[in-house]
Amino acid sequence: MSEPLAWVAEVWMDPDWYATQGSEEKMPSPGLPDIIPLQGKTFLIGRSSPSRGINPEIECSLDTGVSRKHAELSTDGTRWWVEDLGSANGTFVGNVTGPLPALPIAGKVELSEGQAVYVGAWTKIYVRRATDEEIATFAKMEEES
Repeated sequence: MSEPLAWVAEVWMDPDWYATQGSEEKMPSPGLPDIIPLQGKTFLIGRSSPSRGINPEIECSLDTGVSRKHAELSTDGTRWWVEDLGSANGTFVGNVTGPLPALPIAGKVELSEGQAVYVGAWTKIYVRRATDEEIATFAKMEEES
C-alpha cells in the first residue's frame, strides 16, 4: 500500500491561457478539472507514448502543445518545485487567478501558495492539499484495486 494521500493536482483546460498561446489546435470544451492523486516524490507532466514507454503521472495527451516529457513536479512532502525538461513550448509558473505568466521558467522553480503551472496550449496544473473527501475516495479506490 502506498503512503497516505496528502496532495492532489487539479488539471484544468484554461480558456484564458489558450487565448494567449495562439495555438491553431481547437481547444476541447473546458469543464471540471481532472484530480490526480500525488503520492510519491516526483511526477512527470507530459503526453503518453506507449511505444516509447512514456507514462506520465500527470497526463496531458489532449493538449498537443505539451511535450511527451514536458516537466517534472517534485516535493519534499511540504514544498513543491517544477522543472522544465527541455519541452518545445516551455513551462510557465503564475498565479491561479489574475495575470497569466509571460516568460517560461529556467531551471527548477519552487511553487508558492496560489501558484499554478501552465503548459501547452491550454493546460493549467494547480497543486494543493487533498480534501478529506478526496482522501477517503482515493483510499476506497486503492482498496478496490
